[in-house]
Parts: sequence; C-alpha cells; structure tokens
Amino acid sequence: MSTEPRLRRDDPEVSAAVRFGVVTAALGVLFLIVAAVLARGCDGAVVDSATCGRPQRIVLALGAPVILFGGGVRAFVRTYQTWKHRQTWWAWQGAGWFLMLLMITVLTMSLPALAGFGG
Repeated sequence: MSTEPRLRRDDPEVSAAVRFGVVTAALGVLFLIVAAVLARGCDGAVVDSATCGRPQRIVLALGAPVILFGGGVRAFVRTYQTWKHRQTWWAWQGAGWFLMLLMITVLTMSLPALAGFGG
C-alpha cells in the first residue's frame, strides 16, 4: 500500500483550500472596489482631504494586494502543515499560487491609477 495521500477532489482539505482561496480573493476584490470608489472622488473639483492625500491614496492602492499577499502566504503555510501531516497538500499550494498571481495582477494594474501615479 502506498504512503502517498489520496488525490481526491472530495477531500475536505481540497474544499477548504478552494473555499479559502475564493473568500480571500473576494475580500481583496471588494477592498479594491471600495478603494476605487473612494479614489474616484479625488479627481473632481471637490477634493475630500481624508482620502485624497498622497499617503491615503497609496494605502488605498496597496490594501487589496496586501490582503491577497497575506492570504497567499497563509495558504503556503497551510500547504506545509498539510504536507507534514501527510494530508492532501496540493490544493493549498494551488490556492497560494492563485492568490499570489492575483496579487501581482491587482498590484500592477491598480497601483498607478489608485495612487495617482498615472498623471
């Protein structure tokens, strides 16, 4: 009998990893949408000083990537923990790479616009 864990999709670790990845991605995208709505008001004639300063806009722009990065790191830690306990680890690794890729995409596409670097 093999000592490798079963590779089944109905494994509880697989569903937990998928659920974690989807919830973390949704939180990151939700933060991105809120940040875009808040930053949109900075381009008009009426400027709200609470969200339109350079530091505030940078924080708004970096919020979603930080959420996604933290989720990716957590997924990789969980990958190691499940591997160490000889459980199904590959789903957690997939969730980690998905969140890291989404973080890079959000960072490169939204940072210039939200932080006001685009001129």
